Amino acid sequence: MENIILGSAGWRNKYAGKENILSKNEIRTLLLEIPKSGIRHIDTAPSYGDAEKIILKWADQSIRIDTKLDKFDDLQDFYNKLKKLGRSLNRIHTIYFHDPEIIQKNSPSELFKYYEEVKKIGCNMGFSLYDLKSLNTAYSLFPNNYDVLFQLPINLLDLKFLKFIQENNIELDRIIARSIFSRGLIFLDDSQIPSCFPNNYLKVKELFEKNYQKPFSQKSLFELTFSLIKFCHKKEIKTLFGVNTIAEIHSIIKNTQKNFNVNFEWDDMIQQSKTINKIEDLVL
Repeated sequence: MENIILGSAGWRNKYAGKENILSKNEIRTLLLEIPKSGIRHIDTAPSYGDAEKIILKWADQSIRIDTKLDKFDDLQDFYNKLKKLGRSLNRIHTIYFHDPEIIQKNSPSELFKYYEEVKKIGCNMGFSLYDLKSLNTAYSLFPNNYDVLFQLPINLLDLKFLKFIQENNIELDRIIARSIFSRGLIFLDDSQIPSCFPNNYLKVKELFEKNYQKPFSQKSLFELTFSLIKFCHKKEIKTLFGVNTIAEIHSIIKNTQKNFNVNFEWDDMIQQSKTINKIEDLVL
């Protein structure tokens, strides 16, 4: 299960419409069960409540742990944030820069300095990005001869990043697809879906049905999403899933191994699709 990363944003935060958070004991139990599933990778961040601290303390040594740094002002502030991790730094696999403005706020020389410092402590560096302009700039600075990773929102309603990746020949094992469940949209009842788009439901519905030739329903969303996930995995793109229970983990593993038939090729769809351009349109 090297292509699956488990997200912890909802463990200690109310996230994506979920009201319940996990207790520390529930997280400990989940962390004990995760290695048994075959998954060896967890994504966390200081902004996810105290989930990061719990994971660093209780996760099995076989688990790779990615974290994120939110906004920092300069190199000294960057060092200070790293110091907060203390001895736990030796558990960190990748440090992602999570500030949407980091590419615009820092010069190339400053970004290279951050890269050098992250490599010195034995971690990989990555960018958690939200727009094509930032990805274009980051990739121009750190092309394929660098091991910098890119965590990007990729889902049925937002394929523009996959199109950019194809057109620029970015090495696919550098990509982590997040938001692939459209913030939980694929698990809602049909009656709940319109409320997720209070201002543009009909537009989204029209575009979806035109693109995919399927009704804009939970069943279609679910099957197409797992078909897209399987496509990503075949391309060596890792996928990041927010999960709160071991049952959800088993369900994800089961459905990523199924074959959901679609009447198109994903490579063609990515190039031709008239998709929604902003993930922010998904209001849950």
